[in-house]
Amino acid sequence: MNKKQEQQILDYYSTTDKYIRSKTHSNAHQTVFTKESDKYQWLVLEQKSQCEVEVRQTDSHGTITARDNYELTGNLPKCVGVERLCEGANFQIPFNADEINLIYQFGEQGKAETCASLSAILPQIKDSDTRQIVGGTLKKLNALSEETCAELTATTKRRKLTERDHSIKTRLAKAKEQAKQPTVAEKNSTESKAKERGIWHYETFPIRTGNDCQL
Repeated sequence: MNKKQEQQILDYYSTTDKYIRSKTHSNAHQTVFTKESDKYQWLVLEQKSQCEVEVRQTDSHGTITARDNYELTGNLPKCVGVERLCEGANFQIPFNADEINLIYQFGEQGKAETCASLSAILPQIKDSDTRQIVGGTLKKLNALSEETCAELTATTKRRKLTERDHSIKTRLAKAKEQAKQPTVAEKNSTESKAKERGIWHYETFPIRTGNDCQL
């Protein structure tokens, strides 16, 4: 994990109370960030392999409230796993890609508002599979604490917006590069004009050398 990838992941979890790198707790395998206002709130980026990073977030009591996994195969870290601590229990609740997309689209600032937003679309859904996904997302969000739900929504939105902007920039750069390349019609037009002026490319009218000439 390079510094750019590390900073990008850190930005996903940043709040008004920013994380600060801890030289004391960081080592070759993991980077630890703490909050100046609370020494128990950690954000740990642990390198599981060359292309895999696990991110853990703890609350003011040192309890792990979030566990996410990222792949570092592209220019932008790709989130491949999301888990959040169930309120009043000691286990993590996993969220799949469909559920994360729903949180991104309908997530609000507070837990009640987010759940209300998802509940409002349920009567309009005719597809049973989609209805099941929305219902499952609601059930999982209701099992989270107010603080954890708000963190999940905020982190998801930051990450998804970054991915969207990166995708747009990539497509624009690709389109700009393609625009620089002459089309077949432009090439034919250029060659036609060259022939009219008596200018031949060496591919179509090769230069003869002395050895090629016959008496």
